[in-house]
Amino acid sequence: MGILSFFGVNGQTKTLTSDLQEKYRNELKQNKKANYELEFIRISNLKNEIIKKHGFDGVKFLFESKNSANYYQLGEFPEDCPWTDLNQKSIKEFIESNFSPIAKKIPNLITTLKNRCNFIYAEKKENTWVLHYLLRIKLKDGRDYFTVYSGGIPILNPKPNKNLLSYNWDIPKDLKSFYKIHNGFAEINYGDAIGVLDNESIYVLAKYMKEVSDEINEEPEGYVFEDLLLFYPDGGGNGQCFIKKNSGTTVDWDHETWEISGEVGFFDFINERIAKIDEE
Repeated sequence: MGILSFFGVNGQTKTLTSDLQEKYRNELKQNKKANYELEFIRISNLKNEIIKKHGFDGVKFLFESKNSANYYQLGEFPEDCPWTDLNQKSIKEFIESNFSPIAKKIPNLITTLKNRCNFIYAEKKENTWVLHYLLRIKLKDGRDYFTVYSGGIPILNPKPNKNLLSYNWDIPKDLKSFYKIHNGFAEINYGDAIGVLDNESIYVLAKYMKEVSDEINEEPEGYVFEDLLLFYPDGGGNGQCFIKKNSGTTVDWDHETWEISGEVGFFDFINERIAKIDEE
């Protein structure tokens, strides 16, 4: 489905009037007496339909509780926006330019972003900016829906945060390269980030796990918590970590078993994990 048909243009786009917004607000409320699964289907279908009918106005409406009054669509970035130099580019051109320094290392992710991104918009916060990519996805049942990946302002010379310094960690080279594109790149769901954490949020596992280990008098096998740097939580308590003995590679850490997987390069992991956006 092309972008024009996806958003119902060619005469089908409707003005999002205040009366229509109020109608949608009422329809988006969950009926707690109804079947939960049926309500999820109804509400997610409605959200998708709102974007189809109203485009970026629909996006701003759906995220009105999340500072969307300060959203600026690509092409309308203000002068103080960090990405204003790319303002006149198309979505695909923006993605190519923005990720060009690392594009050859993440070809699958670049393809996914270019094929699935329907809106790029910048959000002005009190002391910073965030760039959002709204991507078209398929849910488990095959229905159309969307997700949003959010990236922070590039850091040209990232420094280790206090937690890393306390455990004698530097930021791994590949992660530094990524931060020069976006300081963090993740889905934000219910306040939890699923994706690459920003520079201030990455942490050495010992920050939380050393106390647990001491309390139950158990140690992990084959590594110590001080040697794992978590940069990509999965939303379920697990996460991908750099391993200190070879900071260019990463391992998957299981929070229940404390086991770690085989090693994989940072960009190989990113290229594989974030490129898969459809529900499985």
